[in-house]
Amino acid sequence: MSRFLIWIFPWTWLLLILTLEAQSESQTLEEFRQRYLQPLLSAGTRNCTLNACETLRIITQLLMLIKALPNGTLSTLMAAAPVETAKRRTSAGKEPAGEVGTMFNPAEFDKRVRQIESRLRSVEQPVWHLASGSELEWNHCTSGVCRCNPDTKSFTCWNTNLKTVPVSQVIPMNMVAIDLSRNVLSTLHKDTFRGLTLLKELDISNNLLDFLPFDLFRDLDSLLQLRIQNNQLEDIDARTFWKLRNLNLLDLHKNEISLLPESLFYHAQRLTVINLCDNQIKNFPPNLLRDQLMLEELDMSRNRIEQLVSGSMRYQTKLKALDFGWNQIAKIEDDFFEGLKSLRTLNLYNNRISSISATTFNNLVNLITLDLTMNRISHIDGQAFAELKNLNELLLGQNSLSSIPGDLFLRVGALTRLTLFSNNLTTLEANDFKGLDSLKILMLNNNILKHFDARAFEPLTQLEKLRIDSNKLMYLPHGALHGLNQLVAVKLDKNPWHCDCRALYLARWIREFVVKLWDGQQPMCRGPGDLGGHEVGLLRYDDLCDGQWASMLSLSPRLPVRTHRISTPMNYTDYFNLYLKHIYNSTTDEQLKEAEITSVAIKKVHVD
Repeated sequence: MSRFLIWIFPWTWLLLILTLEAQSESQTLEEFRQRYLQPLLSAGTRNCTLNACETLRIITQLLMLIKALPNGTLSTLMAAAPVETAKRRTSAGKEPAGEVGTMFNPAEFDKRVRQIESRLRSVEQPVWHLASGSELEWNHCTSGVCRCNPDTKSFTCWNTNLKTVPVSQVIPMNMVAIDLSRNVLSTLHKDTFRGLTLLKELDISNNLLDFLPFDLFRDLDSLLQLRIQNNQLEDIDARTFWKLRNLNLLDLHKNEISLLPESLFYHAQRLTVINLCDNQIKNFPPNLLRDQLMLEELDMSRNRIEQLVSGSMRYQTKLKALDFGWNQIAKIEDDFFEGLKSLRTLNLYNNRISSISATTFNNLVNLITLDLTMNRISHIDGQAFAELKNLNELLLGQNSLSSIPGDLFLRVGALTRLTLFSNNLTTLEANDFKGLDSLKILMLNNNILKHFDARAFEPLTQLEKLRIDSNKLMYLPHGALHGLNQLVAVKLDKNPWHCDCRALYLARWIREFVVKLWDGQQPMCRGPGDLGGHEVGLLRYDDLCDGQWASMLSLSPRLPVRTHRISTPMNYTDYFNLYLKHIYNSTTDEQLKEAEITSVAIKKVHVD
């Protein structure tokens, strides 16, 4: 309490000066000065007899009057305040006030007044009646404004719009569960739970609590679950949870906590779940979890943490789920995850990580899911995932990777899902996915792939779903999807497919496996000419190669461009199939030349 009174005194003194020195803007302000301030100043501040509540009432009244002043009045008074305050302090032999007047913030002042009010109420407001727990007293409990259940030894005031705990309510001391959630409680008396030594579950979530007395939970030695989420807590005394030696679950998510005392959990050694998600925390103290040897789940997501320093997780050998997503993490020291041999899930989604070293994820031998989506990763060491032998899901989407490091996936043979969407990949090499014998889902959509090696997907014999849509692909390499016998869905659309002879492989694959197109989305031709806008899978050889086949790989034409459609025993389709056979199966030039001469001779006979 004292530190808040010390904080507010300079502002209160300034307001008193402003009120006395300014010309009265309203009769109400003049009345306030005569009623409160003149007697106070006449008696002298050292002989002040006001108690804390009376002082708070005066400050609250003054704040209400300031809010009611005409627009611009407060600014005018603030501009004159430093000069007058300096004169007074100089004449009294003190340092001038400086810029204190111009720093006054009514919203901040209002907030501090409310905080002081909460602290005063935590020691002065009435509290409910605690009884020994006899059958008669349980009957009294059931007749109160809230619901009691003698069979389960539970009590609930859930969603009853309470502003304070019901004073008339009888609370048996052998209570096991209390639910005060979804009300409008702004504070709790420090003795609210005094004597409830058998209480195992306490829910005070979804209220307006901005302060917890440090000794509020001092008697709750048996408490197993404590839920305080969705309140307005800004800070927590380091001693708040020291008596909760058996606590398993602590939920503080969705508050406004900015600072975590390093000793906050020192005596709560049986915690298995801690949720601090959605606060304003900037620093993760290295020794915060020093005594949490039983911890299994930690959620620090949606905060403002900027770095993860060495030693912070050294003793959490039983931790299974760790979430640092939605922070501002740019640096992870190499041994931060040291000791997490039981970790199964690691979420680093939406941070500012730019590189992954070879030792960042060392020793995470049981990790199953690693989420690095939506960072700024442009470099990954080729050995970064070498020890993740049980990794099942690796999420690298929405980063800045321009290539896949060699042998990156060589030792993660258990991987079944890999996402690389929305990066800067321009090509795929033959061995980029080497080692991924168990992969079932691969997401490469929304990159800038222009081409890739026909053997890139060769190691993915178990692949079931593939997305290469929304890239810059003009052609699909011949045989690119060969060997993917387990494939059930492939997404190819939103690429600038160029529909000439080099699109024959894609067109034939689509016709044969049309049922495997993801959501039935058909790839469309970007061009050339009037083929633009046509579905690739509906085009035949004559559509793709008539007058265009000579553009293939800048080859010199072996046949003249056909100007009339003429059926021949050796038509262009047969010849082109033989040509493809020549390319991929080493047909001799002599065989190809003989076929060409035969085709030309037959054509002349038909024309004549």
